[in-house]
Amino acid sequence: MRLAVLAVFALVACKDAEPVPVGPPAHRAFYFWRTTFRLSPQERLALAELHTERLYTRVFDVAWTTDAPQFLGKLSSADGSGVPAGVEIVPVVYLKNEVFSHATGDRAAALAKEVWAEVTARIAALPAAAPRELQLDCDWTDTTKDAYFAFLRGLRTAAPGVALSATIRLHQIKYRERTGVPPIDRGMLMFYNMGKFSPDPDARSIFDPDAAARYVARVHEYPLPLDVALPIWSWVVQVRDDRVIDLLQSTDPDELANVDFLDRSAPDRYVATRGAFLHGVLLREGDVLKVEVTGPTESTAAARMIQSYLAPSATSRTVSLFDLSERNLNRHGIQNLDRVYRSVR
Repeated sequence: MRLAVLAVFALVACKDAEPVPVGPPAHRAFYFWRTTFRLSPQERLALAELHTERLYTRVFDVAWTTDAPQFLGKLSSADGSGVPAGVEIVPVVYLKNEVFSHATGDRAAALAKEVWAEVTARIAALPAAAPRELQLDCDWTDTTKDAYFAFLRGLRTAAPGVALSATIRLHQIKYRERTGVPPIDRGMLMFYNMGKFSPDPDARSIFDPDAAARYVARVHEYPLPLDVALPIWSWVVQVRDDRVIDLLQSTDPDELANVDFLDRSAPDRYVATRGAFLHGVLLREGDVLKVEVTGPTESTAAARMIQSYLAPSATSRTVSLFDLSERNLNRHGIQNLDRVYRSVR
C-alpha cells in the first residue's frame, strides 16, 4: 500500500513539474526602448531580483530623408539615472529598411562610421562603459541585403573589437537562401510580431503559435549562434470599419475600463461612444479598440515553444524580454518572469 501511495505522488510530481531545458543557464536581459534613460525604483529592483546582466538599449533610429540618412529619437539621460552596477548596456540602433534602398556601395560604409560615432556619443552621455557589443535592428529584405551587409562590414572596420549582433526575424530564417545571412557574430531571434494585424477578434499579432509553427522548422539549422527575444508587452489595436488603422502602443489596456467614452463589448474589445482623443489618438464614434495582452501564460508558451527548436549552444545564449517597464513588470510579476527566463537554454 505504501509503495502504491508513493507511486501516485511520483506521478503527480512528474505531471506538475516544469520541463527543464538542457544546457547552461541563459544570460538574462531586457530591452529598454524609451528615449530617456531613466529607471524607476521598481525597475531597478526587478533587474536585481531577476539577476539581469544586460540592457539592450535603443540609442537612436536611422531613417532616410530626401537625400541623406537622419538620426531620430536620440537617447538622452535623465539627471541622477545611473546604470545599475553589474548591468551591461548593449546599444541598439534601429534602421528602417528604406535606408538601404539609398545607402548603397561606399555610402553604406560611410554610414557605418557615422552610426558608430553617434553610438559612442550616446553611450558616453549616459554615462556607461564603452560597449563590448553593438546590435543592429533592421528588417532587411532580399533587395536591400547587399547594402545592409556592406554596412555591417563597414561597422567591423569602424568599431574594431566590438561584437556585432543583429535582430533576426522568422521569415529571414525560413527564407535565408533569399534574404542571406548577415556578417555578424550572433543573431537575436525576435520571437514575436509573427501574426498580422487584423480586426478579427481571435487574431493575435504579438505571439501567434499557429503563425510561428509555419516558420520555426529551420531555426536549429541557422548558421549563426542565436539569442532569443521574447514578448512581455501588450498593446491596443484601433479598428474602424473592419480595418486596422492604428496601433496605440502607449495605452495601457488596463485603463480602458475607466474611460467614460468607451463601452466594453467583449473581454478584449471596447467601442467608442463618441469622438474623443485618447493619449493623442483621435477616436471616432464606433471605433473598436482591440486589446492584445501578452501575459504570463503567453510569454511562457513562447519561451517553451522556441526552446524546442533551438540548436544546442556551446556558450550561454542570451534571453532578452521586450520590454522593461513598470506596466509589464506589474502584469507578469517577478516569479513569472523568472519562469520565462528558465524556460530557455
